[in-house]
Amino acid sequence: MTAKTCFVIMAIGDQEINGEKLTYSDLKRKYDDLIKEAVLKARPNLDVVRADEISLPGTITTDIITRIMHSDYVIADVTFPNPNVFYELGLRHACRPGTVIIKDKSGPNVPFDIAHLRYVEYENSTAGLKNLASQLSTYFDHFDREPNRPDNHLLELAKLTNYEFQNYKKADELPAEVQAFMGLLGSPALLEMIVRQQSGESIDQGEIMHALFSNPSIVQPFLTAMVKSGDLSFSSLLNGNSLDNKI
Repeated sequence: MTAKTCFVIMAIGDQEINGEKLTYSDLKRKYDDLIKEAVLKARPNLDVVRADEISLPGTITTDIITRIMHSDYVIADVTFPNPNVFYELGLRHACRPGTVIIKDKSGPNVPFDIAHLRYVEYENSTAGLKNLASQLSTYFDHFDREPNRPDNHLLELAKLTNYEFQNYKKADELPAEVQAFMGLLGSPALLEMIVRQQSGESIDQGEIMHALFSNPSIVQPFLTAMVKSGDLSFSSLLNGNSLDNKI
């Protein structure tokens, strides 16, 4: 059974807020000794990854976006007003539910735009680690029980309004015959000629061929369907079988 995945979004490079400076090393220790430790206490078998473990600090690569899109859970630490953190959190919210927002109790207030969202406050201490692990466990259990329940306003509104997200599935995932018929729907004149022919009316084959080949977006799936069905091959054409006899 494949282990579930958890991607951690947080400030990574040197940070300064309210006069306090934290280095990359400081934040790495917080990740290793507190956040990641709490995640693994909540779910020992999770595959936990932070951005700098798959990319250079400060860069948003395809690997990072892939993790944001496909990880079972995402932990977003919004303690510091870091642009990358909020951009990555926004991407996750647009993709799928399963996100837990956390914040250091000693840090500044959560920015106004996300202040309405639930978040977990933690303390960088032994007791804080235990409490964070307990709350993360509760969130993970909730996500497992209701994996499709929206956890942010974007997904809630999309569900409420039946918003249709862009579909990027490859066209070749559809059967070739379906693609061909969909192509014909884009040319009413050609479809009408074929229907009339099927009804027994005599239609000039050259006219049909001209209408078909004048539109590449139609002819490509049409020919693909014919090849897959065995109605068309290079050998048959080379042997003198006319294409218009196949239509």
